[in-house]
Amino acid sequence: MTRLMSFISVILLIAVSSASFAGEPTFPSPLPDKLRVCADPNNLPYSNKDQQGFENKIAEQLAQYFHLDVEYVWFPQRMGFIRNTLKNYSDETGRFACDLVIGVPTQFDIAATTKPYYRSSYSIIFKKDGPLGAAITQQDVAALPDTVKQSLSVAAFAPSPAVTWLRDNGFKGNTSYFRIMNGDAEDYPGKMVNRVADGEFDMLVIWGPIAGYFAKSNPDLAVISMTSEGSSVFDFPISMGVRYGERPWKKTVEMAMDANAPQIAMILNDFGVPVVEASSAPLGGGDDDD
Repeated sequence: MTRLMSFISVILLIAVSSASFAGEPTFPSPLPDKLRVCADPNNLPYSNKDQQGFENKIAEQLAQYFHLDVEYVWFPQRMGFIRNTLKNYSDETGRFACDLVIGVPTQFDIAATTKPYYRSSYSIIFKKDGPLGAAITQQDVAALPDTVKQSLSVAAFAPSPAVTWLRDNGFKGNTSYFRIMNGDAEDYPGKMVNRVADGEFDMLVIWGPIAGYFAKSNPDLAVISMTSEGSSVFDFPISMGVRYGERPWKKTVEMAMDANAPQIAMILNDFGVPVVEASSAPLGGGDDDD
């Protein structure tokens, strides 16, 4: 009886071990010793050094899936970002500085991109108790009387699709334009939302994740997600970025994206990111990366 019980115990142990092994995913690429992420140290709602951004949270989710620790390589997401992070190879360490950018446009041309994992759009943000308080759609804003339009103080970032829309809809003479990358590493576009909340500007047109995040903590602000009109495209897909030529690693990242899609969607929702359906012709991306 003792031998029989011992034999049964061994069989059960093998079965449990086999089941556990079978449950572990097999990745197309060998995993690194750490998930090294290229990120901006001061660019909420995306990322910051305190790891408070939604891209930080997504990186943590992927690292947990891979059973890896996250290591960040910080560099302002301005000119030279990819060169100094994703493409920065060190002879001393024998590797690149980092291996993954959590958020890049799907049509990014200086890195290979995964399939999109969310789509957002440019947004109009304004105070609910201001002159735009009754607006629900961008068409409502465009239909305002000219006298009202000219009384507004408007802000936008250039270049962006919003510039043409503002000019075509009667806001050309009263819009202040700002550079999205102004060379100041301590500045970031989200600060502009606070200037709307403070009453300096009546209306701001800005990329949706920025508008949604800062408006979520300020109930006095309203956000309208813009939809594409004819040749004017306002909604764009967002992917993750890897190096060209590393197709197995890209497939591994996409595998992790699929496995963690519900958690990623929850993170985006928690941060107020407007996730929209495509209102423009679909854009490809990330297929031919060699």
